[in-house]
Amino acid sequence: MQPPKSAICVICGIRPATTDEHVPPKGFFKGLSGQFRTVPSCSRCNNDSSYDDEALRFYISAQLGKRTESTKLLWEKGAHKSILRSTKLRFTFLNTLQEVAAKNLNGETISHLAFLVPESLYQRVFERVTRGLYFWHRGIILPASTPVKINLLLNTPDLDDPELMLFESNSIADDAFEYKYGIDPQDSCNSLWIFGLHKSHWIKASTGLLTCDVC
Repeated sequence: MQPPKSAICVICGIRPATTDEHVPPKGFFKGLSGQFRTVPSCSRCNNDSSYDDEALRFYISAQLGKRTESTKLLWEKGAHKSILRSTKLRFTFLNTLQEVAAKNLNGETISHLAFLVPESLYQRVFERVTRGLYFWHRGIILPASTPVKINLLLNTPDLDDPELMLFESNSIADDAFEYKYGIDPQDSCNSLWIFGLHKSHWIKASTGLLTCDVC
């Protein structure tokens, strides 16, 4: 499938499109193959997002660990290098690091290090992803005035839920990025998206006024 064309940046919906932007960021999938998706973008939306993409890749990797081959590559080929290279990212991360108490499987209280997950960073990055993929599939730009809300899902969504089963399913990067989406037939500005990274990190995006109780 060839991406649709646009003379206007599909992220901001304002400036001329002079480059292409990966949605989702290609750096989220180090060492993996597959057909990555790009959409028309202005240089400002593309270049100004570089730090956000790198920072969020680190936070995602720090939560996933090295449980699978793909998440191991994500850490070793990307996230670990980012935290060593970027003083700003390292300072921000270490500034939220703290020791917390938790129960282990035996019911014993133990302490471990925890950090704050920057929800505003998820909002910025996945709003771009949502707007980009909306254009990819619809061939029209989601109006800049249409709000996009991003929520981190603490648990794996029930993808077999009857409502979600009606959504269109897609995957890229050796299935390391999966997503489902549904668009309101009465008002195409209203849509719902479920994104899954490395089969264990889930994000919900909603645009316009659409709400969903199944997630």
